[in-house]
Amino acid sequence: MTVLRLRRLTAVVATAAALGFTGSASLVHPAQSSTASAGSAACAASGSAARVRGDVTGAQEPKLYPDNEANAYGVIKDAPRLPNGSVNIRTIFHVVSDHTLSGAETARYQTLIANQMTVLNDSYSGRTAAAAADTPFRFSLAKTTYTVNKAWSTVAPGKVERDMKSALYEGDSTTLNVYAANIGGGLLGWAYFPKGYNNGRDFIDGVVILDESMPGGTAGKYAEGDTLTHEVGHWLMLEHTFKGGCSASGDFVADTPREAYAQFNCPVGADTCAAPGLDPIHNFMDYTQDSCMDMFTAGQADRMSDAWVAFRAGGQG
Repeated sequence: MTVLRLRRLTAVVATAAALGFTGSASLVHPAQSSTASAGSAACAASGSAARVRGDVTGAQEPKLYPDNEANAYGVIKDAPRLPNGSVNIRTIFHVVSDHTLSGAETARYQTLIANQMTVLNDSYSGRTAAAAADTPFRFSLAKTTYTVNKAWSTVAPGKVERDMKSALYEGDSTTLNVYAANIGGGLLGWAYFPKGYNNGRDFIDGVVILDESMPGGTAGKYAEGDTLTHEVGHWLMLEHTFKGGCSASGDFVADTPREAYAQFNCPVGADTCAAPGLDPIHNFMDYTQDSCMDMFTAGQADRMSDAWVAFRAGGQG
């Protein structure tokens, strides 16, 4: 679990240049102020303090996929495709706030989480669009915890994140831990790839999301629940569709058209690479707004299946 993926939110169209995208994601250490700088550039363009989408990875990001890999799965070993709906993922929500929730607030979170689980299952079962692929994965809410901690309630990548996860993490590599809070840094969420278990840091696994990005929340065009869908994609080893820009390797999925940089809002007809196919703006692994995202491809479903077999099946950790 060595690679950090972050999504941010904006109220206006943000250009790739404004966010530092020039064919590949910028590399910034989470502890550096560059995380905020990328957001500041977009905020300057919008004239507001709105959250912005972006991508930040660890400065020491490893080379995950060797150039000589012959198939589309990078370092993931090709395995027989798991049947659609065959993997039930135990899901635990950790709601973190800066005060004790009232009965009405708790009831609201319960509704948000129930709606989020519906969106997650619809997304991974291909019910969101005619072209959407079904996948092996379904999600069952096993537990919701409520924690009052002022520092954790605005968690950002780094020490506070590690402290929070060390205290709250449950289960093993097959358990999806979701941390919902008013996260800091203008972020929508982040997740780690499924690597590096049994190294004493298994607790870092999981997904952190802005609580108000859940369906019915207050995050505007990013309040339909696709932040969690996107981040769980990373949790299952999917890259962004714009990974690698227009290069042949791209996101290591053969059936996602190449994309020079992240797309925002919903730019129908965008085509940033000479290779066949329009930019995959409807794919859950781009950066478009929630109403625009509605599908995984069959190749992405295959990759997630292989990743589950290679890194998560068997309950490591």
